[in-house]
Amino acid sequence: MGFFNRKETEEQMLKRLSKGAGNVIAMLKGVLRGPQGTDMTIVMIYAAGLAGCACHEAVKAGGGTFAVAKTTNGQTFYLGDDVNKYLLENRLSVLSFISAVCEGAVDDTLAYVTAFVSSLGDPNLSVCDMTADSVYKMIKECWDGIYVTMTTRICKAPSEWPVLYGIVLQNIILEALKIGAPQDEVKRIALECSIALSRMGEDTFVQG
Repeated sequence: MGFFNRKETEEQMLKRLSKGAGNVIAMLKGVLRGPQGTDMTIVMIYAAGLAGCACHEAVKAGGGTFAVAKTTNGQTFYLGDDVNKYLLENRLSVLSFISAVCEGAVDDTLAYVTAFVSSLGDPNLSVCDMTADSVYKMIKECWDGIYVTMTTRICKAPSEWPVLYGIVLQNIILEALKIGAPQDEVKRIALECSIALSRMGEDTFVQG
């Protein structure tokens, strides 16, 4: 085995991903800066959306499976245990990073998941007060735009993608709270957007 074959510890992985997360955060805040400065609400939507998208993409890249739900209006959504493991159920899930800084996030999650699933097929489906398809488009464009230059350079495997963007989201939440954003609204954006984006794919809004 020898010294050079030592496996990276979880602590070392988190330190590496946290360093990379800082670069992602700086990029988001720079790209999304407007004439009046950085709008932390839109930065939060992107961070939460990327965390959700990372869960979906990690399942795809890892050869996992989805429970596919097709709606009567021709939309396709991706549910199931494999995506929930990244989003909700393991110690390094996106929810774990949210709940560490948002009181009551774990207790509120079921309500947000239920509300989203109940609204599938609704032509007025919205995410964070915007149309669901427009949110997916802007988040997926961002995901694709930084996939090679950031995500795959920072992460060693697809299973790390949700962890990276969970760390990004956690830090954005902390910054938003520090400048006085209401915790309930911050929590709503983090949960609503990450849950929704984890269940959307490239063909979700493509009419068959």
